[in-house]
Amino acid sequence: MPVVHPVLIGATPHATRRELFVPASVAARLGLASGEVQIGAGLLRQPARAVVVPDRPGQATPQVVMDPALLDELHVPHGTRLHLRFDPERRMLHLGPFVGILALRVRRGPLYGEHDPFFRALTRWGERLAIGAYMFAPRDVNWERRLVHGYTYSGLWPLGRWRRGVFPFPDVVYDRIQTRRTEWSAPYMRFRERLAKHVPAWFNETGFFDKWRMHQELSKSPALARLLPQTERYSSPAQLERFLRAGRAVFFKPIGGSLGLGIVCVRRTASGYSLAFQLKDRAVVQHVPSLARAAAKVDRAIRGRPYIIQQGLPLATWQGRPFDVRILMQRSQRGQWAMTKMYARIAAPGSFTANLSRGGQGARAGALLRRLFGARAGQLLRQLYATGLECAREIERTLSGTVGELGLDLGIDRLGRIWLIEVNSKPFLQMTREAGSPHILGLSVQRPLRFARYLAGFENGGPVQVADERERA
Repeated sequence: MPVVHPVLIGATPHATRRELFVPASVAARLGLASGEVQIGAGLLRQPARAVVVPDRPGQATPQVVMDPALLDELHVPHGTRLHLRFDPERRMLHLGPFVGILALRVRRGPLYGEHDPFFRALTRWGERLAIGAYMFAPRDVNWERRLVHGYTYSGLWPLGRWRRGVFPFPDVVYDRIQTRRTEWSAPYMRFRERLAKHVPAWFNETGFFDKWRMHQELSKSPALARLLPQTERYSSPAQLERFLRAGRAVFFKPIGGSLGLGIVCVRRTASGYSLAFQLKDRAVVQHVPSLARAAAKVDRAIRGRPYIIQQGLPLATWQGRPFDVRILMQRSQRGQWAMTKMYARIAAPGSFTANLSRGGQGARAGALLRRLFGARAGQLLRQLYATGLECAREIERTLSGTVGELGLDLGIDRLGRIWLIEVNSKPFLQMTREAGSPHILGLSVQRPLRFARYLAGFENGGPVQVADERERA
């Protein structure tokens, strides 16, 4: 099914009722002749009459213009850059793709809190890529009219602002819901089930990963199992004693945690045991003389919530601070896994987690590894990349649903051995503090949008048939 990249959609007073003018070059690529058609945007459909007209000389982007009332009924703003797809059997001309980025707004500060810079970049890049990208939340959906009251960012930050508008239902939902509490709530589950019946494609619908389940799934891969630290679901203080006999440090991590919050680290010391608790704004360290006291403090911190217990690793350090390597894996415009960026995260002084949101420092992975491991750095970088690719493919094979992006945390110990510490869905993407060039940061925004365009069938070679079947549901 032909796809035209991109066209400018607009209104003209010269069109009669339900008439639209299509330049001859665009019509030829689509296989479209003048005559009656159905024109669609999202789930909206309207009858129209297509008229093939000569191309306008010197026009950089082809322009498809139509009766203003028809454009209003489709809820496509005048001057929007989109793609066209034509189904000759159904005489259906589809404008799109519309990508709904599903996220919650906050009451104070920026509209989307700490995620605001990334979401601003998504809607702005949508304009550049001729994709109708908008933000929306469950309460923004008008089921009866098949419309969404969404948000796009207009202007340049900090002078720009979020603007509310009315949009067609999305062709693709890009799930960026920020909290597990929302994902697990009954109202949200009902909303997801209802919306999934109307949306052609959805990615990241698997939600946030469960750390214990993810460890079990990755353990099934022989290539990945050897990279995993010893990990168990925590149930008894006896596990703490057993883990500490094997090594000097043990980590407790909430199964449903993220951003390093709720982690407890227990270490053996010359005088007993030290416990470090990762709070929202700082790490708190306490010392106790006995293992029994340490276990009691861990249990009080956990408060019966589901946790894993994980082997502490003797990670390599930079200037006395441990670091890990974060790899961002994303799906490309052809649906293939690709590494978008790789960078080191150095823990803040006195901290035992390297999360940038907890004060960690980003650095170029290659430069850091060359300083620490010399000639071995190239081999380590190749191993890190291969691990990221294998991990992404294993998760794709294992999980139901479509995953569009992954954040992998890998450690390198003092001997140069690579460890797969954690895999995160919907990784938190900062647009200013992470190591990397503006080009790489831009790529991390573009790839989810291009993947969405592929899923919607607006990329040559994309899964058009799947999308069309869902449209008719």
